[in-house]
Amino acid sequence: MVTFAGRKGEEIVGSEEIELLLKDYEPVLDIKESNFPNLLLINLTMDPKLAVKIIANANLPNISKIIPIEAVVKTNINSIVNKVVNLCRKKVKANDTFSVRCDLRGSEINKDEVVEKVEEALTDELNLIPDKNGKWVIQIEIVGKITGISVLKPDEFFKAKS
Repeated sequence: MVTFAGRKGEEIVGSEEIELLLKDYEPVLDIKESNFPNLLLINLTMDPKLAVKIIANANLPNISKIIPIEAVVKTNINSIVNKVVNLCRKKVKANDTFSVRCDLRGSEINKDEVVEKVEEALTDELNLIPDKNGKWVIQIEIVGKITGISVLKPDEFFKAKS
């Protein structure tokens, strides 16, 4: 998932720049426009974390965030919490620290409730420790009726400095 800063339409130029950067790794990009301005969803066969590094190192001025999505669920608090817990079970060790970040587009779901329920489940079920500068970032991207979820280390995604 890639988001762009600036005016509506930045995603058109951005998608062309991304295609040029990744052409040696991904000959045909599967780029999907979303119903939201400045948001693209890109399906990759290559390692998405490598794609993040390549794009981030190119210093494209209009890109505000690049998140490799590890799982997609329907936008429902229980589905989100269950998927986060399952992903964390595979990657995160007891007593590791984490932070939860949630971006919301086109949904009535309560963002604060999602964050609270995820933190509660990770603390109770996996003995993880909430910390805004945690070793792990639980990134939840709610885009209408679908939600993308990732459990990442801070260097595995890109967010432009404001």
